[in-house]
Amino acid sequence: MSAGQENRINKVWVLPLTLLALLLGITAYLLLLPGEKTSPDRLTTVSLESGTLIPRTRPMTPFALTDHRGRPFTQSSVQGHWRLLSFGYTHCPDICPTTLAMLARLDDQLRQQAPEIDIRTAFVSIDPERDTEEVLADYVPYFNPDFIGVTGSPPEIEKLTGQLGILFQRVDGENSEMGYLMDHSASIILLNPQGEFQAVFGAPHQVNAMARDLQTLVQQHP
Repeated sequence: MSAGQENRINKVWVLPLTLLALLLGITAYLLLLPGEKTSPDRLTTVSLESGTLIPRTRPMTPFALTDHRGRPFTQSSVQGHWRLLSFGYTHCPDICPTTLAMLARLDDQLRQQAPEIDIRTAFVSIDPERDTEEVLADYVPYFNPDFIGVTGSPPEIEKLTGQLGILFQRVDGENSEMGYLMDHSASIILLNPQGEFQAVFGAPHQVNAMARDLQTLVQQHP
């Protein structure tokens, strides 16, 4: 193996490992950081199969994005319903379509098992350069017509992802037919109806376990 090939292989491994280390650090920080408001009786005793409960929920700080229908998607508009947030981009070759297909199955299962539960799903693009409202309007509803795609300026996207521990980075590959790639966290975030960060579901995602966790959280939420 030539020195150049070995360097390219090393680069392939260094970025994912670096992102993993940063993700673990941010997750620990989010779990241990005291919240702006504490509710000792709010879901603190709930045990999740596939997710991690945020023990001290806190409100989202301001961000201003737009969904694929041209409507504002902000810290205020996410209130009023339970919401699952998935992060990715439409040129993603594998993780993003797999995750959205899983979320579609999860939505179908919840509708069958617990139709009284209303959990809304949003796919937030971390590639606004290519993912316009029009592109997201063609892509996201393919998986589920009720899902919404969200985009915006890079600074506003970072305002949202930063407070949720979602990491992403552009990767300019050599001879890639798809152009540049985006390395990003595969975690799914759950917001409660107060617009607070309630739980995080890390990969791999299991539909049955997530469905049970979500029903437990919704049913036991005050």
